[in-house]
Amino acid sequence: MATPATSYAAKLEKTQYRGWNVYRLTNGLITLYVAPDLGGRALQLALGDQEYFFVNADLAGKVLPPEQNNPKAGWANYGGDKVWPAPEGWTNDHEWPSIPYYILDGSKFDSEVTTNNAAEVAVRVTSPKDPRTGVQFVRIFHVYAGTTRIKVEQVMRNISRRQIRWGIWHLIQHEAADARDPSKPNPELYMYVPLNLRSMFPEGYYKPYGDVRHPSYEVVDGGRMLRIHYLYRVGKIAADSNAGWYAVVNGQKNICLVENFKYFPGAEYPDNASIESWNDGPGTIARRPFDQTLADDPKQTPYFLESEVLSPYAALDPGEEYSFPVYWSPTRAPHPIREAVGAGAISEPISGKVEGGRVTLKGVFGVFTPGTVEAIFYSGLGEELTHETLQAVDPREVVRLDKSIAVPADAYRVSVLLRDADGENRGVLGNVILK
Repeated sequence: MATPATSYAAKLEKTQYRGWNVYRLTNGLITLYVAPDLGGRALQLALGDQEYFFVNADLAGKVLPPEQNNPKAGWANYGGDKVWPAPEGWTNDHEWPSIPYYILDGSKFDSEVTTNNAAEVAVRVTSPKDPRTGVQFVRIFHVYAGTTRIKVEQVMRNISRRQIRWGIWHLIQHEAADARDPSKPNPELYMYVPLNLRSMFPEGYYKPYGDVRHPSYEVVDGGRMLRIHYLYRVGKIAADSNAGWYAVVNGQKNICLVENFKYFPGAEYPDNASIESWNDGPGTIARRPFDQTLADDPKQTPYFLESEVLSPYAALDPGEEYSFPVYWSPTRAPHPIREAVGAGAISEPISGKVEGGRVTLKGVFGVFTPGTVEAIFYSGLGEELTHETLQAVDPREVVRLDKSIAVPADAYRVSVLLRDADGENRGVLGNVILK
């Protein structure tokens, strides 16, 4: 493991969040609240003082028993993130009948601190055994020093005496209320999904639920990106995206969350999709055996946008496990998001204009690690010629690069990268050919 960053040490404590008992994992940049009592979910994620996840204020501090969280009584949707089996459905025993589903979504999970030092803190939560699906979920949330990048291990275990076959379905509910007037939906909430240029779907995605002409969904960037604009109107999309990331951006606050995961070409996925998204809003959708109508009332149908990632199917014999980790990287960045790289989220790709022996480098992006942005010049043969620090950067601030620097003789290209406080290269943000 790499030497930890010299600042922003990781810390962990037991505390309360909005009346619920939680683990608080932080490093001074980000804070993650994990609630074992509420289905083992990450209840909230914050970058500085900016919170990302939807949390149901009407349930604040409440932990409802199964008698109040079931198909007849209704779903206790606390918010935050969650993990379920996939696919969803009601027509056979190989489909999961969705929420309310107390054991895997609303029950108390066992919890344990697995790591607690300045370089890393981690909490493991373990679900009860679910005899109907044969599944037990184990999740470990990792927060590291000096970065906003969080690792969430997700393990599906077969606790039955039969073979089971499910995918892991991970969801985040993003706050979608207007920051200025919470009685209204946020008009500037977007999700960006890179489309598979060899998709099995004619548009690169499809709409399993909602109006086929739903105005939330638009293909942009020459067919390479699906842009989802949150509107308070029910709808869902599914895409066989192969890029291994998506981004959600709150344009009112210029906060962005990138989720990374591994895509497996050729594998069979539930819904034939690696990424899905749900607009919570009013309307009627067909669930095959029944129609579901969501009320035009924010109390009954709150403002949130779901981003969802699915693993391939895993066939597990008794006692076997399947792991599908995901990674969360919050930062400050405006929409649109054109690309997500290891160092950050790119809103305006790095460009360079050469004039009079100098190059003006421009770009807008968010970083996942505090440090400095540096330009490195290379010859046509790849020899490093010179390097120059451009500016200090922090994940809690949008980076707007606009800097003119001298171009050394024989320079063919310039690379812009991020260095952390220890001088470690955290990844390239862009590259410009000079000749």
